[in-house]
Amino acid sequence: MIYTDKIENHKLGMVTSSKKMAEKMGWTLAFENEQAELSDVDCGWYEKGFAPKFTDLEKAGQLKQQKLYEAEKLLQEKLTALSNYPQAESASFDTQEKEAAAYLADTEIDKAEIPVITGIAAGAQVELKELAEKIVKNANSFAPVRGLYLGRHKRVRDLLNKAVTLAEVEAVDVEAIFEENIGNTAKTMQE
Repeated sequence: MIYTDKIENHKLGMVTSSKKMAEKMGWTLAFENEQAELSDVDCGWYEKGFAPKFTDLEKAGQLKQQKLYEAEKLLQEKLTALSNYPQAESASFDTQEKEAAAYLADTEIDKAEIPVITGIAAGAQVELKELAEKIVKNANSFAPVRGLYLGRHKRVRDLLNKAVTLAEVEAVDVEAIFEENIGNTAKTMQE
């Protein structure tokens, strides 16, 4: 049973399922559960058949956004799991890779042109050449796995862009796409 303080244009006012609370508040309007329904538009309670509902097209659009968010989150989780580095360091990987390649191409390069790896080498007390070689080696081994996950993310995005109906959007299983044949491939690429 659903109790309410008022009904206006088929929309129920404040509601409770507690008879004691309704009596205490002086509410006299009551509906059987099957006589009222919740709107997915405004989360309000309405008389059955009058609750505003999102169209399937609107639901498809909302679900697309949720699945894109899920794909982005999974991509970040997968890439983070591949590396034992803190987020701050991971965020500089592209810069480190470019600077390391530039340094290895020209060891006489002005250190001002490679500030990130120069700072890391100084802070870690390692030779700049040794650090640059390690960065390039790690980048080369990480690139295929990173590319694989980026490809999975692109696949999800492409499938969702093609999906029109709610059923088509629901059929895109983000988690399954990210897990699809990845385990052995990722391990092989890392070795």
